[in-house]
Amino acid sequence: MATLFATRRDLDAWANALGVANDADASGELHKLLGRLLDGQDRVRAAARSLSKAPNEDVRRSLATALGRLDLAVFVVDEALRGFAVHERG
Repeated sequence: MATLFATRRDLDAWANALGVANDADASGELHKLLGRLLDGQDRVRAAARSLSKAPNEDVRRSLATALGRLDLAVFVVDEALRGFAVHERG
């Protein structure tokens, strides 16, 4: 399966956005970010379970939206990590 962020330009942009100069540091920062995102997913899921019967539909909808956005962010960061692993640019 091809990664979404596998071009040199994409990987350079990720490294630049992360404020690092090499792939190893970029991967390290992405791993930290992924950990924080996964923690966020757990927290939002717990909140959603706690509030699943809340009378306020807006709260439930907002939590579902937040979880969907976190899921997408996890996917994107994981794809960026795969891009760095595949290319091993040094």
